[in-house]
Amino acid sequence: MFFALFGAIVVVSLATSIAVVRFFDPAVYKILQRTLGQDLADAWRRYVSFAILVAGISGGVRTWNLEQYLPPAPGKGAGQLDLTGPRWLLEMWSTLTETLRSIALVMLLFFLCSMMAYVIARALEVRRRKEMALETSEDSASGQEQA
Repeated sequence: MFFALFGAIVVVSLATSIAVVRFFDPAVYKILQRTLGQDLADAWRRYVSFAILVAGISGGVRTWNLEQYLPPAPGKGAGQLDLTGPRWLLEMWSTLTETLRSIALVMLLFFLCSMMAYVIARALEVRRRKEMALETSEDSASGQEQA
């Protein structure tokens, strides 16, 4: 019964992670294209997808919680819990929510870093425009003095 629970938890966690990767893939790709360019966007999209999968599975499969369903080690007084229907439902729900929570943290970190990169890129763009406008006005002013 323990192995069935473990397998079900892995499947729920993996399916949830894959669904989230597919849901966020277009947005992640657009953000990466805007901030990194076409060449790097494909590679980073794969990395972000991998990070989502790893975070989702590692967050959803909580091995320390599953240990309560194993027989106790010799010399320890705590007993093992029975795997009843309500426990299965509770474990599946916990797996789903913990998977989503772990993915949400990864996505929050990704979007914060992306927002910072966007702000820095915009600031550099504005600075470059001001420098070009200043150079253009200086060139036109020196052209008028020569005339």
